[in-house]
Amino acid sequence: MQIIEKIENSRKIVSLNNEIYKQKLFEQYFTPLDIVKYMCSLLSDGKNLKILDAGAGVGNLGAIASLNFLESNANRQIDLTSVEWDERLIPTIINNMHIIKNEYENFNFSVFNESFYTFAKTNLENNALFDRVILNPPYSLTSRGTEEDIKILKELDVKTPNAYANFIELSYRLLSDDGELVAIVPRSFCNGTRFTNFRLKMIENVNIEFIHSFISRKEVFKEYGVFQEVVIIKLTKNKIDKIGICISDKLNKSNFEEFDIEKVIFKNDIYKFIHIPDKKDDKKILDKIYKLPSTLKQLGLTISTGKVVEYREKNLLENRENEKVAIMLYQRNLVNDKIDFSVESKSKPYLKKNEETAHKILESGNFIVMKRMSYKENKKRITSVILKKEDFNNESIAIENHLNYIHQDGKGLELNLTIGLNAFLNSEILDMHIRRFNGHTQINASDIMSLPMPAYDTLVKVGKLILENKIEKDKIENLLYKG
Repeated sequence: MQIIEKIENSRKIVSLNNEIYKQKLFEQYFTPLDIVKYMCSLLSDGKNLKILDAGAGVGNLGAIASLNFLESNANRQIDLTSVEWDERLIPTIINNMHIIKNEYENFNFSVFNESFYTFAKTNLENNALFDRVILNPPYSLTSRGTEEDIKILKELDVKTPNAYANFIELSYRLLSDDGELVAIVPRSFCNGTRFTNFRLKMIENVNIEFIHSFISRKEVFKEYGVFQEVVIIKLTKNKIDKIGICISDKLNKSNFEEFDIEKVIFKNDIYKFIHIPDKKDDKKILDKIYKLPSTLKQLGLTISTGKVVEYREKNLLENRENEKVAIMLYQRNLVNDKIDFSVESKSKPYLKKNEETAHKILESGNFIVMKRMSYKENKKRITSVILKKEDFNNESIAIENHLNYIHQDGKGLELNLTIGLNAFLNSEILDMHIRRFNGHTQINASDIMSLPMPAYDTLVKVGKLILENKIEKDKIENLLYKG
């Protein structure tokens, strides 16, 4: 039996004997051989290398990465460090290491039975760095860690919500000057505000060289019954000009393309979402989107979530009687691109005006209101409608929590700007772009804040042409995306 077959056999044996509840509790699954080989093939060559396998499991990632380097050049020195907290796995790791050592004298290994956070803290303090890191970390929440783990993360200023992101951050901090990291992790870090600080720090310290995204979320860890959407990502300390993207369930680069960095991470995006192009027409969409010169913040605008949470709001009224009230705007009132307060429902239609509710109420003005809930099956992912001055009808309006609204310091927008911006939000190109990176069932305020947008003057110009009925509908997008 060849060395790789022996190592893979050890993984299968341990997987069968290991309690399923433990795997699900910590959400860590041993990497199948085909994925291991592919991940290892992404690591660049080097003379004498120090390799780190963090969260090693049975040690197969580090072992096969070492074998690749040894087999391509038997004269080089390979030093592998494996870190695994589960003491029951240590004998398997050590046995796999000895299998390699028996064949290659220039292979040295160290196995640490401890938390990776403890290991990382010690090595960072001692400036003990590694040339290559290969990683299949646990996916569990940071809050599930021990008190000691959470304490160490705080000392190291690591503030991510999931263990896998903690492992990535600590691992790239352990890279040498020409170091590389290859990891298989959930895709969730690519967008959303929960991972904003993680993305900002990662982009500042390392470069994304390559991302492999799988078409089906059922393929990667199918033997464990895990259907999480994952990606394989390669980070490097070296300078890069383009980011390689591969979208395929096949473990090769048959569907590989390179993109300018600015088309994967938009330069004006304060949240630094990571966009993974996944269709043939994505290049055309990206060419239009990433060239847009502005953002909502640069337009002087803000997006907020409606401040009235229906089920816990004590000041909602069934009848206005003699009370001073604001009219409630619910998502059901957005009908056919218009605001319609005549829609009947069981929800209370009024909010009492008092000191407690003053900050929840809008006075007359032009606003853009959009539904937060958004499903991929919807005709449009963004459902936005203009709330016009005349919709207020000399009343105040309060917006319920299932809606977002765009405003200018709490007040309304200039009408032409409102119309132009709403046209942009409803454009087909933007809809295709949103579908590319938003896998959630909501359009969050951060999703809108991260979007590149046309310049202020362009939006005003388009809005005026629409208002005066001087532009055909099919020409609106040409103006919006060409400025």
